[in-house]
Order: sequence, then structure tokens, then C-alpha cells
Amino acid sequence: MKLTIFTPTYNRCNLLPRVYQSLLNQGSLDFEWLIIDDGSTDITKEVVDSFLNNGKFPVRYYRKNNGGKHTAHNTAVDLASGDYFMCLDSDDWLADNAIYNLLNVLDECSPYEGVIAYKVDETNKLLSDVFPVGLSKTTTVELTLDCDCNGEFVLVYPTLLLCNNHFPVFKGESFITESVLYDNLSKQCFMCLLPKVICVCEYQNEGYSKQINKVMKNNPAGYCLYFMNRIDLQRTIGKRLICAGKYYCFRWFAKKQVIKYNGNYRKSVVLGVPLGWLFWIYYKVIRGF
Repeated sequence: MKLTIFTPTYNRCNLLPRVYQSLLNQGSLDFEWLIIDDGSTDITKEVVDSFLNNGKFPVRYYRKNNGGKHTAHNTAVDLASGDYFMCLDSDDWLADNAIYNLLNVLDECSPYEGVIAYKVDETNKLLSDVFPVGLSKTTTVELTLDCDCNGEFVLVYPTLLLCNNHFPVFKGESFITESVLYDNLSKQCFMCLLPKVICVCEYQNEGYSKQINKVMKNNPAGYCLYFMNRIDLQRTIGKRLICAGKYYCFRWFAKKQVIKYNGNYRKSVVLGVPLGWLFWIYYKVIRGF
């Protein structure tokens, strides 16, 4: 099987039929739909049961204890049957001909390459910058930091690569930004650029993107790791110091879950300590941590 489409869900039974319908509408059906239920308390299972025998593509359902999207992702990559893996959130749906367009590009990729494509919102507004003219392959880090092409993208990776690169999990934390994984994968995987819309997004009021302040406050170790990893990726001293300051700030918020920096700038990264205190005051006083 060519592709696993993974949908993590938590109490989103009302949205899953829309995802399902967008999958049914695809002209190319060489994929499986893998639904990971992150401990829902609604009728998610009953809704999914109605999808199982559609006769067009496999639907697989797995329920786990609530742990956050990153733990659902780890579970999904271990269960996936497809050669490639993409995430389609429960409040997203596929654009017309999305699978056809993806598979055409994947057929041209090497087994160790993935795909980056576009997302739009429900008003058809592009959620990212347009890819640089003439660029066909790059890494996620080079695209954002070197090409200044930012925003939200659809990312499709070789499944085997993801199986060897799980999200880290911190005790008591239910979220870690996806960039922690993608920054690491950028060292191992080139991505083919597909300038077509693959996914449509509709952000929910209870979603992570609407509650970023609360998410950062409740998951300091995950953000500490994110900023720590970003230190070595920065192209300028100023940006490196900012990441170092935020690393120290969230390290202090994380308390016992200390993450030690062992990157390429161990001597200079301590210069971020004073900036870390300023960030700590900002998040504590202004942001209410």
C-alpha cells in the first residue's frame, strides 16, 4: 500500500464524517485511513464503525488512553501499513484529487524523500507562503530559515523514517510542537515540493492553535526542547541568542524535567541566561504563566 492517512481524534465524532466523505471523493484510492482515538468519551467508535465496510479503502481504528496528538502519532506510525505517512487532522479534509496529486509526486521521489504541499482554510486562503520559483527539493528547515517560506504545510514522510523517529514524551505533558520532530527529520530527509492544495483546514475553538498560551504554560519541557533544538539551526547570532534565552526560560518552567543542551554552541549559549530571565518575567507577568 502506498499511503497511510492518519487522523488523530479526541471527542470529534461530529467532524469525522466530513473527513470520511473527502476520502470517498478521491479518484485514487491507494491508501488506508488509520484513526487513532486518543481516549474520546463521545461516540467516536460508533461513528467510525459506520465507515469500516465502505468497500473502497481500508479503515482502521485504534483507541488508546489520552496522551496528546504526539503520542497518537507515535502509535500510528508503528501501526501504519503504507509506504508513506501523512497526518489529516479531524477538523481538516482533503481537497479534490489530493491523493492523485500526491501519488504522482511520490512515484517520482526516492524511497527516502517526502513531499511538502499546500494547505488552505475554509475560505480557500493559502496558509503559507508560495514556494520559491525554481526550487523543487529542499528540507523543511532550509525552506523556512533559508528561503523564508513559512506557514502551514502538508508533510508526507516515508513511514520507515518516522518509525525510527518518534516524538519524545514528557511526563505530565500532553503537547509537543510538531517542529520538534520535523526539525530532526530535516537532517535525514529531502522533501519534494508540490505546489498544489492537498488539505483544507477549519480551526476549532477548543483546538491547540486557539489556546497557545495555555498550551505553552502546561507543556514547558516540550517547548524547552523545541527552543534548544532551534539554537543550532539559527543562521545569525541574534536569533541564536533569542532561542537560547527561551530555552533557559522554559527549562526553568519545566523544573525537574531538565533538558541539557549539548549542541555546537555550548560556550556561547550561556550568554542567553540574562535574556532567559527577561523571557521568564515576560511569560510570568505578561502572559500569566
